[in-house]
Amino acid sequence: MSGIFLNDEELRKRLQLVASRLQNPLELTSTLERVLVSQTLQNFHANGRPAWAGLSPVTLEIYRKQGITPQGILQRSPAGLKASIQGDHDRDSATVMAGSGQSKNYAAIHQFGGMAGRGRKVKIPARPYLPIDENGFLQPEAENAVGMVAGHYWQKIFNP
Repeated sequence: MSGIFLNDEELRKRLQLVASRLQNPLELTSTLERVLVSQTLQNFHANGRPAWAGLSPVTLEIYRKQGITPQGILQRSPAGLKASIQGDHDRDSATVMAGSGQSKNYAAIHQFGGMAGRGRKVKIPARPYLPIDENGFLQPEAENAVGMVAGHYWQKIFNP
């Protein structure tokens, strides 16, 4: 009987190696955490991507009276919202979050917009600083960065 016999030993070894590396992807989730934090900080640096709504005339007048020079949207306090950005990761996920200390009182209203102030009479426009949109999808810059990191990770585990 004639036939072709393939030696798949190397393929099996490679697939076992890939499977073992996928069991504990902490290297990937750790890197993705740093990417998400970096993208969030870049949003602050750019005053939004896309650009955030400007300060209202009322806010600008209050700043003028108090002698405050606007230094960018959401960047008034050195200990404010931008300083509260932090990431976390575990074996299965990577996250970015904001809002600790005093900034926790206004983190959500700036991300999603809504009514605020006494009696909820002031409309605050959404100024999404986290790299996701209102539907939970990554903004284009973050999606590209995450894709590059994931692609690099896949290359490393398949081609050690």
